[in-house]
Amino acid sequence: MTLDESIDNLSKLNSSEIDFYVDPSLVEFLTDRGAINVDFVTHEGRSGFTVTVGGGCAESGCGGCSSAG
Repeated sequence: MTLDESIDNLSKLNSSEIDFYVDPSLVEFLTDRGAINVDFVTHEGRSGFTVTVGGGCAESGCGGCSSAG
């Protein structure tokens, strides 16, 4: 995720009241795999954004499709 790049030609999506921008060529690819979820979490004194595609840990086990930063 970046805050200083242009959002021209990107698709605006929203998850958990967070707006985010995705390359249009990725939107269909990602949504074919399930919902795109972005959330801000705080855990054990650390905080950041998580991005999951599909059901996350509950559906497919943890790993692969999430990122914090």
